[in-house]
Amino acid sequence: MVMTAPLQPHHGPVMHLAGTPSGLLARTVQRTRRDSDGARRIVLERGKRLRDKHVDLLASTPADPAALEATLNEGRKGDRSFILGASTRTWSAVKARFADNAWPRAIGLARAGAITVRCEVTEDRTLGTPIRWHLTTAGRGQARMYRKGREASREHSTTTLVRARYKIQDIDELPAGVDPDDLQRLDDALVRELNRPAPAPKRTAILAALAHDIGAGKRHASPRAFSLAHTRNTKTWDDALRILRESGVPTAVAEAVGLRGQSRLGLAGPITVRVGGRYSPLDGLGVVLLPAATADLRLDLRSRNLIFVENLQAAEALNEVLTPRGESPAILYHAGMPSQDILRHITALADQAARIAIAPDADLGGTRIATAIWNSLTKTAQKRSVICDIGMTPTHTPQEPWPADSPVWADLRTMLSGPAMALANGCLTRGYPVEQEGCIVEAMLAHLSTEPVAKD
Repeated sequence: MVMTAPLQPHHGPVMHLAGTPSGLLARTVQRTRRDSDGARRIVLERGKRLRDKHVDLLASTPADPAALEATLNEGRKGDRSFILGASTRTWSAVKARFADNAWPRAIGLARAGAITVRCEVTEDRTLGTPIRWHLTTAGRGQARMYRKGREASREHSTTTLVRARYKIQDIDELPAGVDPDDLQRLDDALVRELNRPAPAPKRTAILAALAHDIGAGKRHASPRAFSLAHTRNTKTWDDALRILRESGVPTAVAEAVGLRGQSRLGLAGPITVRVGGRYSPLDGLGVVLLPAATADLRLDLRSRNLIFVENLQAAEALNEVLTPRGESPAILYHAGMPSQDILRHITALADQAARIAIAPDADLGGTRIATAIWNSLTKTAQKRSVICDIGMTPTHTPQEPWPADSPVWADLRTMLSGPAMALANGCLTRGYPVEQEGCIVEAMLAHLSTEPVAKD
């Protein structure tokens, strides 16, 4: 019989195949086409039905809504989106998502009535290799509800973020320690969330709460008090500082609502601090913490090399190892995303250095931090600077990979056209964050041992 129309799957009788999981039936997949009268006809070849080469595994009992919902809720964040996000998934895509758990996950979903699993049939009539899965009628119903929920979430996120932007647009008086540029970077973070293809509800809620508190002039006693005020639970937003750092919000803005203490910078090595008419060399004092907004604070550099790090422990470790090695570099610790006050000191010190290393954590937040520091430097200082990828050190400790559906991937890709492109690319290649405490010394020893590359 000649095929004149697209072929469609049609379930034939049950096949009793060795290897069929319990609770499932293996139904043959017959090739059919729709005739001009609308009826489906089984495709024949020389008057005979084609040999059954594929079966669909489907539940042996009708789908139970409660069991189906429970099964969809299993697994890690983003699994529901993957399952319901397409009517068909190839087995290679399923394997990429679930790895070694792909087959058990598919069987569980099939038993719950969410999908059918298309498999090959071997010559000896045993269940063969899975090819793909298809959503069932019940699964497609769940997908429709999921899409409606996502659309409602998107509308809610958009409204929340737009209102948050209004809150910080007409502030009569900025909080102490917050510069207009700091506030602009908070607004930039809100805009990035508005432009995100898929809503990130927790990130949206934290950014909006921060903007609301800034606009209202409200300050909390602690990060947990901030969480309690907005979620009625002290631990719901335990990771608020990490999320704000990843979003590119300056520490000064978080400090203004009580999420951190006063904005401080840490200094170590051949640096002289000038306040008013007093001069204080910092050599041999370890890492000295100073309020970034100190009036008349001036910093004089007495080293060719200058290193910027974002964590206090990293600064202390570097100072301890590098100080005894002859000409020690100067070190500035900027406490995560530097405030505008800290950036001013970064700019001033960098103008005095012959060689500058910007060495944040190797993650999304670190990429944003490196970009902010780079952009604060003068053009001549940029020519003497390098953004270091500490993840390149052979002995770094790999951390938990980012989930496949994490917004981190898309955000890092947007950084590939900026000054921190090499760092962003390294993060994307590894697929996990690298914190600097475990490898900063090794990374900076390697940096200091190499000759600087001249830049045009």
